[in-house]
Amino acid sequence: MNQKALNGGTNGKAPMGYLNVTRRDELGPEVRTVEIDPERAPLVKWAFEAYATGNYSTISLREELIDRGLTTVPTPKRPSKTPVLSTIHKMLTNPYYKGSVRFRGASYDGLHEPLVAPEVWYRVQAVLTAHQTSGEKTQSHDHYLKGTLYCGQCGSRLTLTNAKSRRGVVYPYFMCTGRHAKRTNCERKSMFVPDIEAAVEDYYRRIQIPEHVLPALRELVTSEFDRLHEVARQEAHAYKIERDTLRDERQKLRQAHYAGAVPLDLLGSEQDRIARRLAFLDAQISAGDIEYEQAKAHLDDCLALAGDMHAIYMSIDDSLRRIANQAFFDKLIVFDDDTIDGDPGVPFNVFFNPDVQTLAVRHQGRTAESGTQTGDVVGLNNDLLVGPEGLEPPTPSV
Repeated sequence: MNQKALNGGTNGKAPMGYLNVTRRDELGPEVRTVEIDPERAPLVKWAFEAYATGNYSTISLREELIDRGLTTVPTPKRPSKTPVLSTIHKMLTNPYYKGSVRFRGASYDGLHEPLVAPEVWYRVQAVLTAHQTSGEKTQSHDHYLKGTLYCGQCGSRLTLTNAKSRRGVVYPYFMCTGRHAKRTNCERKSMFVPDIEAAVEDYYRRIQIPEHVLPALRELVTSEFDRLHEVARQEAHAYKIERDTLRDERQKLRQAHYAGAVPLDLLGSEQDRIARRLAFLDAQISAGDIEYEQAKAHLDDCLALAGDMHAIYMSIDDSLRRIANQAFFDKLIVFDDDTIDGDPGVPFNVFFNPDVQTLAVRHQGRTAESGTQTGDVVGLNNDLLVGPEGLEPPTPSV
């Protein structure tokens, strides 16, 4: 079994999305291997990509998978059934889906076909950790603003409650969870839901990018993108050298472990470090011109949304309003006078920044005077433009 794992084989039952099969050549021995389950693999792949967006809890993800028809693989003794919650959590944390085989604490490159890109798998682990830390439950959304609103006094999340009058009329209110649970000294009173809805609509109107600024922002971002792309091409060679070095290091680490020079716990931690770095390097190297053009198209779409966001918000239903809020903002903060201020998400934090808008207009004026692109964008740094989450919009549904 050690040797099988070393060679990339699968010991035991394959996880959901794969099938254990037996092959026999005409003259050769019987070979046991693993193949992709054509029925369940697309659902498993979708589950990772959906959970990586941060829009699902494990509970809501399980419910959606059941609605899509996911069941366990039947056996001669046990019929197929809907997966339990622990099965979903175990699936999301299993590195097998990104192509790794673990056996007795060590990790090996598997011979099976990965269902999930390494960067997606690591993003899922980050979302799992964030949900465990915050204790957030996203399986129930009674209102499209729930989960997005925060108290301007203490920073706690706002939750929905209902008050009933003597005549039996129900009035919905948002209340501060910090005050309600007595975790903070917040004195914020409950907020009437229709008033907050109207305040959010007004905030969309106020923050919308002026029409004359949109072309300038588009020109600024395109110019900076061209510069970043040239830098990335120059860095690609260095990434390849580092990747080859890490692969050699991983091989030497395994050999040292088999020789008794490296204990198992150190082997596991070092393999995890190398795997994370290799996943990053592979993603950077494989990005290429196609991802660059796609990212430019994504940002152009986001600019179009940001320039017409109030009209869009007023024309869509409640379910789409929730998606729009999550796409545009990380938080919507409600202050004592029921006014709203937002914490925009990537890349809208750049587009809504007044300093960036002013810079874009100035940059457009300079290029118009010279008749050429300057190629030198002062003040728009790489972290601000790209952000830690990459170039794609945070909510593809929009």
